[in-house]
Amino acid sequence: MSVNVYTEWDPLQEIIIGNVINTKLNFVMDFTFKLFYHENINDQLIRNNKKLQQRLIIQRQEDLDNLANILSDLGVKVKRPTMLNSPSDFITPNFKSNLHPSDNPRDLVLIVGNKIIETPVLVRHRYFETDLLKPIFMDYFKNGAHWISAPKPTLVEESFDYTYIKSNDANKRWADVKEDDDKLEIMFDAAQCMKFGRDIIMNISTKNHVLGAEWLERELGPDYKLHRVNLTDYHLDGMMMPLAPGKLLINPISMEKKLHLLPEELQKWDIIHCVDKEIATTDDETLLIASENISVNVLPINEKQCIVFSSTGSGLSSMRKSLEENGIEAIPVRLRHSRVFDGGVHCCSLDTIRKGNLETYF
Repeated sequence: MSVNVYTEWDPLQEIIIGNVINTKLNFVMDFTFKLFYHENINDQLIRNNKKLQQRLIIQRQEDLDNLANILSDLGVKVKRPTMLNSPSDFITPNFKSNLHPSDNPRDLVLIVGNKIIETPVLVRHRYFETDLLKPIFMDYFKNGAHWISAPKPTLVEESFDYTYIKSNDANKRWADVKEDDDKLEIMFDAAQCMKFGRDIIMNISTKNHVLGAEWLERELGPDYKLHRVNLTDYHLDGMMMPLAPGKLLINPISMEKKLHLLPEELQKWDIIHCVDKEIATTDDETLLIASENISVNVLPINEKQCIVFSSTGSGLSSMRKSLEENGIEAIPVRLRHSRVFDGGVHCCSLDTIRKGNLETYF
């Protein structure tokens, strides 16, 4: 069957779950990494404890494999990216880096209807990451999917817009960097977008994202309306998640005061508030590159079921209570080190088939 996804909540039939095993927790600390994770990193957190890194990786892979099994038990067909045995060095005409695994496939691939859209990366080490998904996409292409890729940016320093990070940089680390509008490139992550049928919300915080929105609008055509919002620096699924028509889960740590920035129609939905402190709990983690807002990074299975996660797979009493009060069953899973690997159950997965049609919800 070809890909088919119009919302975040239609009945889930096929999905990709990421992989991390046999790779080092060896983040390439170039300027694109520091630019992307500017609020969540500092040099004191960067350590080189190989035994600890290996333990974190093994535990994360165990939990990803278990998540895949749980989804299979729920009747969802699960696919996995090509396994990367070690970071693979590569070079482009403009920079050197090394390829990391596809542990959060949602970040770089947008599935809209029967289209597979590879988005233009913002961090250098992810430049060729979608190559690990190509065997899966080829099968979908042979079954009728449309498969396109946005223009690859050069990712040279002059091609970025730095105005957002400067306005949020208390330490003035980026004060001397100069912008050049004539050299800006199309850059955005798929996870900046959230699907509501004919309406797609896209987070825009830089001029690179503006160019990305213009490109995406032209590719999607008149069947879709793109709503531009400025809620965070990059990804939306750490801020909110639609669970069903009329039901929006938010993390009030960051979203409570930003609801007025949403499209007017979405502001009328029932707002479900929940902060589950257990998700933010860490043990022996050296680099927390995701914020505690990751608690809302849940995965709807359908309008009545939703996978939630924590470092233990148990507890989650406040999240479960909030969902059950709104008619949604919470299915708990263990997903350790989500702030280290920058992904909850939504980030580490990619819906490819949901049973549904293109409809209007606003």
